[in-house]
Amino acid sequence: MTRTPTCRNCGDTYPAKRHALGYRICLDCGDRAASEERTTWTVVCTPKGHYTRITRPEELKGLNQKPR
Repeated sequence: MTRTPTCRNCGDTYPAKRHALGYRICLDCGDRAASEERTTWTVVCTPKGHYTRITRPEELKGLNQKPR
């Protein structure tokens, strides 16, 4: 008998294949958590012309500084 895993956040069941991949929350809760996490990101252009993802304001402060 195979048990269906339950989400740690909402208690709903989700597919066993998702559990086998290492996820312990359902797809809806995972999507909600990912959306909340993405709101704290920003993407900026660096002086060399490529784009980088910034997750902390401290990273952005020294991005365009020339070394002295």
